[in-house]
Amino acid sequence: MEFGLFLEKILVFLTPSTPYFRGILPFNPLISAGILGLLAFFLIRGHRRYELLLMEAEALLKRYMIFRGKKHSLLGKAQADKSTREEILKSISRGWHNFREYHDQTTDLLEGNYRWMKRGLLIVAILLVLNTFRDGVAGLLITGFPSGFFFGLLQDLPHYLLMVVGIALLCIQRREVYGNQSHQIAPAMEALFADFDRDDPILCEEFDPLEGEKEGD
Repeated sequence: MEFGLFLEKILVFLTPSTPYFRGILPFNPLISAGILGLLAFFLIRGHRRYELLLMEAEALLKRYMIFRGKKHSLLGKAQADKSTREEILKSISRGWHNFREYHDQTTDLLEGNYRWMKRGLLIVAILLVLNTFRDGVAGLLITGFPSGFFFGLLQDLPHYLLMVVGIALLCIQRREVYGNQSHQIAPAMEALFADFDRDDPILCEEFDPLEGEKEGD
């Protein structure tokens, strides 16, 4: 009841603006399409770039694993040559430094893309709310009944469903960007590759028993 009285007060207050709302009525589909197109642009571009950067990060890790495996193989063959081993270890150290630098760059790009998409969705959300309220007021003034206000609000409902999809995609990006920080990944990978470079007879016995027997002899 109180809300109905509130709408009636708005109706009385905005009655002089009725010609303006009637004049802009033919452009409502164009305005809604513009907001929808802007929303689709931020969603498609932001998520596509996110996927490309993620694929680039995975490809970088794969290339580094191949590089590290080859260096490990050379390290095993050069056990008797101290100078060669030192050169290989220096190469591994340089490779690890470069890998971390490239990985940090990719992480920064992912974070930048997340922030860009977040700002874009925020702008679209503000425009959408303002346009929805305008549609509600226009419906109220044109029909003269409170039901016209609610009818105007319902016109932009599909836009909000797409906005929910955008928020879900943004949450996925947030978990990837802030859930896997480079300072958290680097120590774990360093420990992994330290184990990778160290000979372990237990692993030899588990995966290559013949090799383990040769080392025992």
